[in-house]
Amino acid sequence: MPTRLNAFSPAVIAIALMVGAMVLFSAGHGLVRVASDELHPFQIGFLRSTFGLIFMLPLILRGWDFSDLRVKRPKLHLIRGALSAVNTLAWFTAIATMPLGEAVALNFTSPLFATVLAAIFLGEAVRARRWTATIVGFIGVLIVVRPGVETVQLGAILALGSAMSIAVNVLLIRVMSQEDSTRAIVLTFNLAITFFTLIPAIVTWAWPSPLMWAVTFAIGVTTTVAHLMLTRAMRLAEASAIVPLEFIRLPMAVLIGFIWFSEILDFWTIVGATIIGCSAVYIARREALAAKQAPNIAGT
Repeated sequence: MPTRLNAFSPAVIAIALMVGAMVLFSAGHGLVRVASDELHPFQIGFLRSTFGLIFMLPLILRGWDFSDLRVKRPKLHLIRGALSAVNTLAWFTAIATMPLGEAVALNFTSPLFATVLAAIFLGEAVRARRWTATIVGFIGVLIVVRPGVETVQLGAILALGSAMSIAVNVLLIRVMSQEDSTRAIVLTFNLAITFFTLIPAIVTWAWPSPLMWAVTFAIGVTTTVAHLMLTRAMRLAEASAIVPLEFIRLPMAVLIGFIWFSEILDFWTIVGATIIGCSAVYIARREALAAKQAPNIAGT
């Protein structure tokens, strides 16, 4: 029996999923800020990972076929898990200590770092337009942070560190995906990040109120569902068509910061954030187009 979804093209469904994912990511960021009023960011990171793992397990282990869960590069999985844990703790601390829109803007620098790291460590050819976009993006960072004009906040440093960690993770996934299954990569990621955030959570532990249990559960579910929606969108449509929609996270973060926390970004922060976001989206779109053209170049 046909469903209403069959009436829409895969591209339309992918766009809807991508927009929904960005809204959920933004809501999750806002909920982290809410939880940080009572709980330490390290504890929030652990609870988010734990609830996300619990939510994901039925999907990861469906069918009870474990043949593709064996990993061939266990050290890389451990390194990625440790980096992801550091990324989560740094990112949640940044969200808790600085304006939400500013934190998200600085987090958009991950494609900029990925471009530089891919050129250095993977030997990827980066053409002039991507280098130009990368340089312009880092100029946007300077406009947001304004070193020498204002004191650079710890939150800004952590947001940039989180973005660099994401960039390294992207490179690791490129290597691991050549030998290990997607399901294995997702499972080891969730297990490792939960394990590596456990000790920091214990050190900073405070027993959550019933409300905070609900909030941290919501963080785990919303961000996990957002990842699933993002993955599904990427399968339904070309990345070059939907990647620019990631920019929705920036105005959503600014809106949530204004409505929930009465945060108002100054003019130069908005200018720098826009430059960073546009540069990141351009680089991501160029990478998607390059990936699309690669099989044709190889003759496959």
